[in-house]
Amino acid sequence: MTRVNVYTWTEEDGPSLPTYDPNLVLQGKVAGHFDIDKAEQINEDTYWDGHNHVSVQTNDFAEHQVLYRTSGGRWVLHGWSQWQGTQPTYRYITDDTAEAWLLRNHSDDLVEKYFGEIEEEVGPGRPAIGGLVKVRLGDLLPRVDEARALTGATRADFLRDMIENGLNSL
Repeated sequence: MTRVNVYTWTEEDGPSLPTYDPNLVLQGKVAGHFDIDKAEQINEDTYWDGHNHVSVQTNDFAEHQVLYRTSGGRWVLHGWSQWQGTQPTYRYITDDTAEAWLLRNHSDDLVEKYFGEIEEEVGPGRPAIGGLVKVRLGDLLPRVDEARALTGATRADFLRDMIENGLNSL
């Protein structure tokens, strides 16, 4: 068993994601531990900036992150740096933070595995009012447009009002 201690920090100690200040490890309190050999390791994604492989998570070439899913189902974020004198950090993170980390990491398959199906992207614009109904009005269309012009409503609003009034009169 390779035991790794996990630390907690307060908000006064630093940001919500690990920083690489070696003093933080000394200030942090041991929150628990996990067996790194039994945990699932998820490496960060990187991109090439023309000079270095840069972490998608930290947007830095020297500071990196690895996410672990422990055998007990907890998420541990491991931060480490290539800078001399810095200490690696391990801290528990919430499901929401882990999901966001995985999405930034382009790990859609793992997001679906642990958090369910990813919602479809919703673009800008008017939200759907209801299901779309396509109807051909044929010869009724000119009559609808004449009556609609008297009210000043849009064709869609006029037709919705007419249908609602018709249903209410039943």
